[in-house]
Amino acid sequence: MSAAAPNRLEARGLVADYGAAPVLRGLDAAIPAGAIAAVLGENGSGKSTLLKVFARVVAIGGGDVRLDGERLDALPRRQTAQRIAYVPQSVDLVFPIRTLDLVLQGRAPYARGFVAETADDRLRALEAMRACDVEALAQRDAASLSGGERRRVFLARALAQEAQVWLLDEPTSGLDPRHRLEFLETLWRIHGERGTTVVLVTHEVALAGDLATRVLLLKDGRTIAQGDRASVLTAENLERTFGAPFSGRGSRFALRSAVLPMGSLEP
Repeated sequence: MSAAAPNRLEARGLVADYGAAPVLRGLDAAIPAGAIAAVLGENGSGKSTLLKVFARVVAIGGGDVRLDGERLDALPRRQTAQRIAYVPQSVDLVFPIRTLDLVLQGRAPYARGFVAETADDRLRALEAMRACDVEALAQRDAASLSGGERRRVFLARALAQEAQVWLLDEPTSGLDPRHRLEFLETLWRIHGERGTTVVLVTHEVALAGDLATRVLLLKDGRTIAQGDRASVLTAENLERTFGAPFSGRGSRFALRSAVLPMGSLEP
């Protein structure tokens, strides 16, 4: 039997505030290298804040966070940026920017001084765009892209960054079924090719059941269950997480209603 993969990201007793409000309250999390970890929970449970702590956008207020066994807050910022790519749920593009230049931002952690991107940076950016099927959009204004196109472009930026860890906040939110499927297929393919560790926040229980190899359930800033999807995605755990009754089998669950006809909420 092969040894279990070491933890790429780990949080122990993590405390973090968002402004004056406490959000994470002694949270524990372990993300093995090469996993696709889905983080589920109600609004306000701390899902996005956990990603921001891992990305070093939100400071740690207590506890310990480690990347490959090293304290995250002790690592140089440039090193963290080379190893962790963070894609927030939405990004406001205030000024016009060419799509290729947006992807080239992923090469910023490797820049030397005030030197502009190199020919190698451009090559890596174009290769990343090709892998994500957005190379044809290279000269387009990123603000003109559809939601699905923009999500794949930000995935290409993470790929150009050559990060080991991808943090994705609600990556399929607002996408129509076709663009959602295209994005997930691209994510799955690149994950398989590169062996990246993916941590994604989602409200979709079915998505976690289909895609994730590891699931974390959060409530009130703490992890109430984590592990492989089969052991974590149970009706009992989901009811504790969301405070509502669930029905289903395997990893396929839906909210159970006392008002709507039976089965009307099944996926």
